[in-house]
Amino acid sequence: MKVALDTSVLVAAIVGGHRHHARARCWLLAIENGQLQGTASWHAMSETWSVLTRLPVTPKIAPHAAWAAVRRLRTMLDLIPPTERIYRAALARCTGRQLTSGVVFDALHVVTAEEARADALLTFNHADFVRLVGKESLRIIVPPDPPSVVL
Repeated sequence: MKVALDTSVLVAAIVGGHRHHARARCWLLAIENGQLQGTASWHAMSETWSVLTRLPVTPKIAPHAAWAAVRRLRTMLDLIPPTERIYRAALARCTGRQLTSGVVFDALHVVTAEEARADALLTFNHADFVRLVGKESLRIIVPPDPPSVVL
């Protein structure tokens, strides 16, 4: 099974004190151990770095530590580069559904996951993503613990 991870799952997997850490981390470990294939967008890497460097934690996560976390994710995930086609598809999807504003960033995750031929997109923000997929499309999964629950 190939799963795409959004920023909410990546950040939770990285930050030990995050309320969803255990649920997210077991999925990343399943990818690292070869039980699952993992993918994400480079957009997710940028968002992850951004969130990590602004989290209200003590001590603050320094930019170099956030970059180290992103570099580590690169070794585990198949990262899909941004393309004009992905951006056009995300904009068209939002426009076609009369969605506005920041939802386009969620659409980038969805379109990239589809481009990577992922079976599912993992997110802790289910409602933000289900409105962007069709019935026969990508599954949107809130990570249960452990991954075998949905496999």
